[in-house]
Amino acid sequence: MIRVPRLKQNRHGVYSIRILWTDAAGQRRESLHSLGTRHATTARLLALAFNEAYERKRAMTEKPKLPNLEELVRKYELDMAHGVMKADGAADHALMMEALKAYKEIHGQFPPIQEAMTIGRPQTQAMVQRILAKSMPFSQATAAYLEEKQHDNAPQTLVEKGRTYKDFTDVFGDLDINLYGKPELVQWKTADLKRGIKANRINKRLGQVNDFFNWAIRHGHYTASDKSPVEGLFIANKDKLAAKVEHYEPFTSDELKAIFSSAYLEDMPKPDHYWIPIVSLFTGARREEIASLKAANVKTIDGVPCFQIEGGKTADARRVVPVHPHLNALGFMAYAQHVQGMGQEFLFPFTTEGANGRGKNAGRQFALLLDKRGIKDDRKVFHSFRHTVITRLHALNSNPAHVMQITGHRGETGQSVHFNTYTHDMGLMALAETLGKLVYPLDWDGLKMPDPTFKAFLNRWKLIEDRNARTAKTRKEKTP
Repeated sequence: MIRVPRLKQNRHGVYSIRILWTDAAGQRRESLHSLGTRHATTARLLALAFNEAYERKRAMTEKPKLPNLEELVRKYELDMAHGVMKADGAADHALMMEALKAYKEIHGQFPPIQEAMTIGRPQTQAMVQRILAKSMPFSQATAAYLEEKQHDNAPQTLVEKGRTYKDFTDVFGDLDINLYGKPELVQWKTADLKRGIKANRINKRLGQVNDFFNWAIRHGHYTASDKSPVEGLFIANKDKLAAKVEHYEPFTSDELKAIFSSAYLEDMPKPDHYWIPIVSLFTGARREEIASLKAANVKTIDGVPCFQIEGGKTADARRVVPVHPHLNALGFMAYAQHVQGMGQEFLFPFTTEGANGRGKNAGRQFALLLDKRGIKDDRKVFHSFRHTVITRLHALNSNPAHVMQITGHRGETGQSVHFNTYTHDMGLMALAETLGKLVYPLDWDGLKMPDPTFKAFLNRWKLIEDRNARTAKTRKEKTP
């Protein structure tokens, strides 16, 4: 993209006109005039018009008077929300046409606005012609999209998309969606590349914006084109990128012995710290699937203790998984029953929902534990439990459908096992039998907590919660 002279963008994304000049004392000076916009198209048009006016006046006099930017903006009345550009008189009309011509040289096409002036005749609403119909602001459109996607996207996916859309508006402003085109998306992608973001991450962000624009096209909101402005901008394809990605590795038996040594109880003192890695070791469940479990979803179905995992990364994540005998022996069911008896909604009620989920603290603690145990391989992380379970179950020649159901994982054929497939007694018993084959050479007696229900910890937490609630209520009552 050709650089527009004198146009500068600060670290907040706001564009300015930058003028270098020499004062009476011969000192070099810099003057910045804010354009008051983060939108690249608007800034370039204003800068082109300013440069033309400035150079024209400089040619007429040795000491040109800088054109007033506020007056320039007023004359042009760039109404980006309605896709209209207005001008005062024939002189401004000619200047505008020069700006548009220069814009076309930069972008290869005219901007998504059209000059709406008939020289020598008064302007009326009927005379205003628009290339693009007015739609709705980006924030309003994405809010409608995310509301609809609540039916088929996991909560964490919606949070991630929301963050991406906010980042997009922070860069370009909350404009009418018809004003975003290929140049803006190219600029956004280029900025990500300069920030050193990996290709997979950039493609994910582009995909989230692409999904939105395709939705907006189907619903008649985005009418600037019949194709998403993201089309053709992805970096390579998924297969090529996947070949370059270093996948997570399963833990070896020696690494598991180091992780779950006798010091584990001391290093992982809280219920979420202690239980979440052990549950993942025997289920292959993702960190957030375990951390966000509802207390009532740990239950016994047809005589088989089970987890009922309702939400996760994908639709396949919704499943019923038996509780492994070693988990039961460590007191996991007793812990779940204690939390249920407290009337709590979540299995780990003291955790809070955040941008990184309810399991962020347990994940951070586990990362520290790996460092302590000298496990430095970047491919060995919490998610390695999932790979450990899948790898070992396959090595035991387990039924592939059982492995898919236990882990909520798609097979090579792309087929998934339905949530209700194994909710009858024979199916659950078959799953429990498959899972029971999963064994690890660990000292289970040494891993057992003196009180696996964490009664003292939970009672102390509840006491503090109740006290804080009473204090908040008292303050509210005293507020006039």
